[in-house]
Amino acid sequence: MSASRTPAWKGFYEAQRARGFSTTQALVILARKLARVVFALLKGQSEYQPKVG
Repeated sequence: MSASRTPAWKGFYEAQRARGFSTTQALVILARKLARVVFALLKGQSEYQPKVG
């Protein structure tokens, strides 16, 4: 999943790996989080603004 390599989501993915989750488990956790973010953006009709840094 390319989201695990983008600056906005790489830290979250790596944190899940550091917690001991396998690569697949960490990707599923990331995918679920992205789905929640997308749903909230669609529901609120707003644009995604990453907090990188």
